[in-house]
Amino acid sequence: MNKTERELADKGLFRANNIRYLRFYAAYISAHADIRFTFQSQDKEELQRKIKLALNNQHNDLEPKIEDMNKQALKSLLADRSFAWIDKKEDRIVYFAWSLLRFVSTISDDLDVHKRGFDYALGTLYCKNNLHNEETNPYKKSGLNLLSLSRIEAHELIYEFFDQWQANTLAKDRLMSLLKEKWLYIANELRPDYSWIDPKNKKQNIWIYNYIKSKLEFLPHLTPPISTAQYYNTNIALLDTLFTCRNGAIRREKPLPRELKLSPLRTFNLLSNEVMYTMMKAWKQKQYREKTGRTSAKS
Repeated sequence: MNKTERELADKGLFRANNIRYLRFYAAYISAHADIRFTFQSQDKEELQRKIKLALNNQHNDLEPKIEDMNKQALKSLLADRSFAWIDKKEDRIVYFAWSLLRFVSTISDDLDVHKRGFDYALGTLYCKNNLHNEETNPYKKSGLNLLSLSRIEAHELIYEFFDQWQANTLAKDRLMSLLKEKWLYIANELRPDYSWIDPKNKKQNIWIYNYIKSKLEFLPHLTPPISTAQYYNTNIALLDTLFTCRNGAIRREKPLPRELKLSPLRTFNLLSNEVMYTMMKAWKQKQYREKTGRTSAKS
């Protein structure tokens, strides 16, 4: 225990060595006091110093304020076990959780009739239209980084969002349960086949990225990729999010003439694995054309 941490503990601050609690305390002070300071820091000792400085400037009624800070932290912060399903070492699950968290919007800014949380929308058009609306997009309202650059940063942002979100634990649990439910849906029920996508093939992943933009439906909330790994992880996150929001089906670009004749008003969808098969087939056809083109040129 360093000196600053000991001083905070002596003042009565609960868990002054926990980064999540420190971020909450900093946000609380910034929201309830005249003092304003930046607290978007991952450095525990820096947060401890800033909190100590802020508390030292509060000369009146410090004890009840600290008591309220402790009380609100316990009421607001989810237990670590709530995040346990998001394996910080697994790219796919971290990027999916962050992607859906960034994308989902509320139907209204009011709690539901049971005061348990908000009603959420996953429709792609609605969510895209509200992506930068602070009234309906909780992540946008949080003021956190809108573009996560790595798995580590995305994982930290998930924690920061839930820790700083001005909602009770019931509302937070409800949103966390929604994210987990959708992950189980995409990973255990839909199980789209990504096995043919090579995470080290940049040419293939650039092609897939452009295919999603032109042939499927592009979701504009993820960081524009640069490296091969970024292209791969972005592609998988886009597809996972899209399949989840579309309930496992994507509208077919051009229905067959026979289908239109039988049901002219029907919307024809492709299931997730049909989408992936069509995409894989198009990629293989592209490779074949390039190979035969090179062979013809040589002859």
